[in-house]
Amino acid sequence: MLDTVFIYSYGDIMKKELPAKYYLAHFRELIEFVTSKCMHLLEPKHSEFISKINQLDEQSQCMLARVYSRKPYLVQAQSLNYEEITSPHQAIYTLKKAGILFEPNEQHYSQLLAHLTKPSLVELLSNYSEQISFKKSAAKGALVDIAREFFKTCPHELAPLYSQYVINNRSDYYEYFEFLFAGKLSSGDVNHQNRFVMRDLGLTATREGHSESLSRFETLDEAQSNYLLNRYRLAFKNITDESDYVALASQVLVQAAHGAIAVVLKNRLLVRLYRQLKTVDSELAFSLLEGCVDDSEAQEIQIREQYRLGNKEWVKARLEAIIENPLTDDLLYFADDFLMRKFNKKTRSRLSAMLADTQCVLEIDELYRGEVEQGVNDYYTRQGMAVFNTENTLWQSLFGLVFWHELFVESPYPPCNEFDIYPQVLRLGNFYEAQQTQINERLAQCQTSQALLNLVCKNAAQYFDQPNGLFRWRSNLLEPLEALILNSPLEALITHLTAMSKHYLQLKDGYPDLMVINNGQVHFEEVKAPGDKLRRNQLTTIDNLKNVGFTVHIAAVKWFVDPNRVYSVVDIETTGGLKGGNRITEIGIVKVQHGKVIDTWTSLVNPERHIPGFITSLTGISNSMVYNAPVFANIVKPLLDILAGSIFVAHNVNFDYGFIKKECEMAGHFFKMPKMCTVVESRKAFKGLKSYSLGNLSAHFDLNLTSHHRALADATATAELLLLIQNSETQTP
Repeated sequence: MLDTVFIYSYGDIMKKELPAKYYLAHFRELIEFVTSKCMHLLEPKHSEFISKINQLDEQSQCMLARVYSRKPYLVQAQSLNYEEITSPHQAIYTLKKAGILFEPNEQHYSQLLAHLTKPSLVELLSNYSEQISFKKSAAKGALVDIAREFFKTCPHELAPLYSQYVINNRSDYYEYFEFLFAGKLSSGDVNHQNRFVMRDLGLTATREGHSESLSRFETLDEAQSNYLLNRYRLAFKNITDESDYVALASQVLVQAAHGAIAVVLKNRLLVRLYRQLKTVDSELAFSLLEGCVDDSEAQEIQIREQYRLGNKEWVKARLEAIIENPLTDDLLYFADDFLMRKFNKKTRSRLSAMLADTQCVLEIDELYRGEVEQGVNDYYTRQGMAVFNTENTLWQSLFGLVFWHELFVESPYPPCNEFDIYPQVLRLGNFYEAQQTQINERLAQCQTSQALLNLVCKNAAQYFDQPNGLFRWRSNLLEPLEALILNSPLEALITHLTAMSKHYLQLKDGYPDLMVINNGQVHFEEVKAPGDKLRRNQLTTIDNLKNVGFTVHIAAVKWFVDPNRVYSVVDIETTGGLKGGNRITEIGIVKVQHGKVIDTWTSLVNPERHIPGFITSLTGISNSMVYNAPVFANIVKPLLDILAGSIFVAHNVNFDYGFIKKECEMAGHFFKMPKMCTVVESRKAFKGLKSYSLGNLSAHFDLNLTSHHRALADATATAELLLLIQNSETQTP
């Protein structure tokens, strides 16, 4: 039998088939991993279970894998029919005889009743109609409650049903094996078999050159504490009754946490439980915070709550202790700021002070509302500066490419299997501690900016497209890195890379939005629109950048209406709609400023695909006309030059904008502009018209539409429409 998998990709449905018993190969792969790498993490019951599995025939192993792939706790035996399992009843019998699968019994009557479909419940209750009063139209939940109440005194009456089911006991043993492989538990369909399937279909990133899977835990205590805390994490996620939080909190509080990852997981659970219980049981809630070990978030919450309760001496002492020995820079900034504002009677916080001391006010056209970073980008670009949208990607990619060997090749804490693409040393926060010598030697090789750039380029070329968990590969990845390296003080770069290696979890994000190069000097811009606030992780990162020698501005944006706006009125012709691989065949642009046309530009484009006959009938553009026309990649540079610094205007703008954005990305160019739709603006300016198509508007207003569905002609008519809209706005009282 072949299992069919439907995969949604780029809006299209691809159909792929998996071979029969593919799941058995995955099942055995997991068991092999556990027996070869994790025997020191198993209890006797686990080893006994594996021994039983290894003694099974192939049919029975297939059946067990099929049962474990099901979600419900109870699985109906007659539903376990698969073409590749020739004797399913024999396989189930073998599994029962081996003590691996079991039938439910009277203890499971409640789960069994909940598992039944509504028609089955009605049929069951109808057999006892003289003893039970119920309505067939009642909701299933109500019927389940009625059945539970009746059968709790006579669960043996359900004996004929018990034999029709098997218990899906994957959580007893097999779930632990999956955890040892993945390092976490996932709810729903996200389990190890899905990972294997996605790998086999080439739809998930895996480490290239993976040779063997490794155990991720050193001791049984470490593995089991992480496993139990993961089970508590899923239990928290699935809670539906508020009263269950109290019971879960008590369990998590006493659960031992062995190893750094377990400590972090327990801290997060305790904080989340605190938030649920703080208004229900404040004493228990505060004990949860006290149970956190070296957790910045828990300490901050405690301080704020104790201050609110009036325990100011306790708060002051705790703040001073943090400043003396802070866990993180982020917590230090909080403590310093809180102590200053609450106890030194200063009204301006550290965040406000930084915003005031480093900000520059920029007047940006209000058309950039919602695209404020792009507005600032264009502001500096018009002044002849080179601007890059960088944010966190710039520094994460620089860090990953500089230390690629230390993170992915020579790390003492390598990823545990092919699916682990995020370096364990960064998750544990001990990268510098574990590889201080190698890190310092690597940076010592970078005596010049060119040497640092060569290292980055070499690793990018060698490892391009290998999954890494830190950043995404893209064709222009090196462009902003080159600008950063060649225009920055080398000492500042090396110092900050060292800080990232020591405190990556603190310095992995919060970076400014833009990098600006002006006369060979680099500075960074954190863009804030009116009402935006500076987050504390941004304060941490910006302070670090400034302390090592970088210039960072807070660009406080002030909106205004620019009377010198330039509008690029665009129309395109295509081989069809935006989806389905269609391409542009013609582009026309009319540039407008101060109510006058200042420039025009047009070009046919070879779409590198056949133009359908009905499109040729509509536009007049044939395959022979575009045969010798340039492909889009050859006109992208002049196109972007003519559009630069203007407003993208079109009739149904998302169509034209979407096509050009898609074509630019295919040609390796970033495309983003403020845009305006003349359909939307026409509806505002000329209410009550029957149609707002370009053809009907042209007829209504006698616009110059000489050759409808040719790009420049349509752009010319749209430009005239834009001027009419603008005139109507100036005449509105």
